[in-house]
Amino acid sequence: MTDQQDAAFLRTFGLVLGFLVVFTIVIIIVANVVTSGSGEKVASKVEQDAINERLAPVASVNVAGSSATDAAAAAPAAPKSGKDIVAAACNACHGTGAAGAPKIGDKAAWQARFDAGMESMMNHAINGKGAMPARGGNPSLTDEDIRAAIVSMLEDTGFEVASADAAPAAEAPAAAEAAPAETAPSGSAGVDLAKGEDVYAKSCSTCHGMGIAGAPKVGDAAAWEARIAQGEQTLLDHAINGYQGSAGYMPAKGGFAFLSDEDVAAAVAYMVAESQ
Repeated sequence: MTDQQDAAFLRTFGLVLGFLVVFTIVIIIVANVVTSGSGEKVASKVEQDAINERLAPVASVNVAGSSATDAAAAAPAAPKSGKDIVAAACNACHGTGAAGAPKIGDKAAWQARFDAGMESMMNHAINGKGAMPARGGNPSLTDEDIRAAIVSMLEDTGFEVASADAAPAAEAPAAAEAAPAETAPSGSAGVDLAKGEDVYAKSCSTCHGMGIAGAPKVGDAAAWEARIAQGEQTLLDHAINGYQGSAGYMPAKGGFAFLSDEDVAAAVAYMVAESQ
């Protein structure tokens, strides 16, 4: 019985010893593979660093008293010439006629705007109108940049720009006489349309400039005809107190509770005047 126990112990010991030997060999093989891969990576990195060093520029030029970072920061933020400004900020719409923008070269589309004068065009370009965002969507543009861009587009469309400044003075009396009858909504005599335009640009243009949520777009006479026919008081009531229609929803005062009733009335008068 003792001999059998000894034999069993020896067999068990031999199996354990064999397993340990095999496990050790496997560990050595895995270690060699990992070490070899790491060595290849290190070698590859060394080779790549050497290549990058050979391809690096021989020298760089720095202006005295400034660094490359300073030079980049000092670079002009906006183009200087009117044509460059148009290319950078205006061509997307005025080069294609997108979103109802008058296309450069289309004199008929620009004529009414030219007749209104440079001050009017500047006001619309700076503050936005309809689908056009303020300053063409680039707030870094200065008033001088805006004027240069307008002059460039007018000249490229065939207008004498010098006369654009004179046009409002020559036509102002007739326009002033016609405005109450032709552009102001009934019962809105004395409403400050310039103030209304400012309120519209800041608070109403998001929906009424794009036709969002069923809002009638400013300038779309067909969309405004039925609403104007309801009368000024109905328009004011809907604008001040809000309105839920079949085609859309308008919150009270356009969602800007800080607006006074006079502000809303001026904005309504302006939108009606632009849409008749």
